Amino acid sequence: MRRIVIVAGEASGDQLAAHLVREVREADPNVDFVGVCGPKMREAGVAQWFDIATLSVRGYAEVIAALPRIFRLRRGLLTKIDAFNPDLYIGVDAPDFNLRIEKAVKSRGIRTMHYVCPSFWAWRAERAKKFHQSLDHMLCVFPFEPDLLAAHGVKATFVGHPMARAIHSESNQAALRKSYTRFKQDEVIHELVAVLPGSRVSELNFHAELFVNTIEMIARDRPNARFLVPLVNRETRAIFEAALWSHGAAIAEKVDLLFGHADFALRVADVGLIASGTASLEAAMCGCPHVVTYRISAITHAYVRRKLTLPYVSLPNILAREKFIPELLQKDATPQKLSAALVELLDSAEVRRSMTARFNAIRESLQANTARPLADVILSAR
Repeated sequence: MRRIVIVAGEASGDQLAAHLVREVREADPNVDFVGVCGPKMREAGVAQWFDIATLSVRGYAEVIAALPRIFRLRRGLLTKIDAFNPDLYIGVDAPDFNLRIEKAVKSRGIRTMHYVCPSFWAWRAERAKKFHQSLDHMLCVFPFEPDLLAAHGVKATFVGHPMARAIHSESNQAALRKSYTRFKQDEVIHELVAVLPGSRVSELNFHAELFVNTIEMIARDRPNARFLVPLVNRETRAIFEAALWSHGAAIAEKVDLLFGHADFALRVADVGLIASGTASLEAAMCGCPHVVTYRISAITHAYVRRKLTLPYVSLPNILAREKFIPELLQKDATPQKLSAALVELLDSAEVRRSMTARFNAIRESLQANTARPLADVILSAR
């Protein structure tokens, strides 16, 4: 039996890793997966060594505070790897953590792969020079990455993006809306807004009040609008719920909080308010026109701004090489500006149709040309 250690560091990585595990096991059921897991990985059959929550931190200032527990996890993980002696280590995203582990693992003679190329083409370009020290193979979700990596001596394969398999249509949206409880109870609902404030506690600490204030302003302009807020765990839900109820029952009753089910919220909604990150691409693949926003600490922002190499932050804008999705970040991330941008999007069916057409083109570009691209690469590794 082939033994693979797989390590993800946040909710989006948990989802990607679970997809990888299922695809590999469909091709070969005799693969033993263990590692750092979230709920989706556990559901896919990964034996948990450590919980993913330990690594779910965003921003440099926030990471500094979490360093003691991250170092403990690193030591514990390497100890378990030495005892387990796996055939392969796969780091899923979380490059600042995984690339260091991969370097240590590779030095032990164990093959290493990294799933989701770090976005060196968008910021911190100097990282690419050291990738070959950590990994034997990069599994890329964007088609332009293997050629860029080849210039740095890194073997890479475009394996497609799992979100690109999503199928969106207006008829699908209509069917989903019929299953939404609110429509059965309240026939006057005119519009649905998906609200995705982030997957990490650190993101909710910056976004909860901002997003609730934005909801309140939209609700004043659109009294028949309702809001769907998918949250990944109890901690993030508690933060958002506290901010929501601080504004009173009148606003809270217009909002449905969901445990997960971001894909449902994005497919059923007319528009979305999305914290920048993988969620923006997920919204695009689900056909949801949206506005992107983000806030981080001043220290983190000052560092990131110096390292950026592209004028956009959302993945659909980066892939299109054009800012067709509004991005309101840092000082521009205010309830007034966010609500105005969302209301403008709700008012313009033409803009929404144009966005959806761009999303469809991006989806086609992210599809791999084989049925099991991940399994093909992973199971052929020796």
